[in-house]
Amino acid sequence: MRLRTAISTTAGIVAGAAAAGLAAMAFTYAWQVVRRASRPDRPSRIIGYTGETVTIERYLEAARPGRFGLWFDDDRGYLRVGEVVAETARSVRRRVDLVEFGLPAPGMTCRLTGSYWRDPAAAGLQAEHLLVPSEVGPMPAWFIPPEAGTPWRDTVILVHGWRSNRLEPLRAAPAVHAAGWSSLIISYRNDVGAPDAPDGKFHLGATEWRDVEAAMRLAIERGAERIVLAGWSMGGGTVLQTLLRSALADRVERIILDSPALDWRAILAAYVRLEHYPAPIGPIAEGILKGAASSRLVGLDAPIPLRELSVHGFADRLTHPILLLQGDDDPTTPVEVARWLEERRPDLVEYAEFPGAGHIRAWNADEERYGSLVREWLTRY
Repeated sequence: MRLRTAISTTAGIVAGAAAAGLAAMAFTYAWQVVRRASRPDRPSRIIGYTGETVTIERYLEAARPGRFGLWFDDDRGYLRVGEVVAETARSVRRRVDLVEFGLPAPGMTCRLTGSYWRDPAAAGLQAEHLLVPSEVGPMPAWFIPPEAGTPWRDTVILVHGWRSNRLEPLRAAPAVHAAGWSSLIISYRNDVGAPDAPDGKFHLGATEWRDVEAAMRLAIERGAERIVLAGWSMGGGTVLQTLLRSALADRVERIILDSPALDWRAILAAYVRLEHYPAPIGPIAEGILKGAASSRLVGLDAPIPLRELSVHGFADRLTHPILLLQGDDDPTTPVEVARWLEERRPDLVEYAEFPGAGHIRAWNADEERYGSLVREWLTRY
């Protein structure tokens, strides 16, 4: 009897310790989801550089098709790279298109970015730097007028994703420009160079939509008659929240979504798998973020209503036509959710899937097709 009691007690202690460990991991994970990024991950290193090619250590994104940027030397250097020219199980060699600054050398940390151009001028576009007034302060933005016609009359507002910046949607700006529309590429609360949210934390679109509304208000004041919203990753989810919550939603004609955050439960689970965390971490972190008391423990000033941010709950309320672009090899924003939305709302959704493309990598995988889809979407009506 004593042995059985001892075993039961020990099992209880082990189970309690395991539960406490899971809870601690989940709190850390939840905190990472909402905190401002202090510095980007640098998951690779440079192995070799010839002037015409650069070889880096292989990792998940290293061999994606298309053109990319490569930050190196703790982001003190930047070059543009093209297609993969050779690869092994441990390395990937890519064509070098242009070294913008810095000199690559073996051993330097590096990271690929889908943002090929570092500013509008590099993409051949003239941009005005302006500030969008918002409830938390002025938000930096780029305004790229059309080649001809009235600036602001037809305006696409482009919204980047989680922990990213305005360079992310810049990839689409040449296609917007070619279609005769203006681009307003915005930042939002907690971006580098932008004001913080009151709690300094991301709310995954639940509050950031107000900054998109502020950009719409500015565009309307400047003379916008037609507005299209375009969002990447979390920016896509934020665009959808703008349509559901903003009093200005009826001023929007239609939208463009690239790898949008449609279901945060699925996204949290995807990151758990990607980081090889125990599977229960995802649901526990979800509970922390939406709990009245637990959300404060990760620095939020209010719970995040994750159920309200899920497309499964609001798909039937959508009224705006949607061009939905998605890679079929997206490791963080499951393609199955995008396919579900197409099936649920075929009356609104025009869906284009890009084989082999990762998260927000559709443009990189097939620039010509991507640009054609955006141009056609903007000139159709």
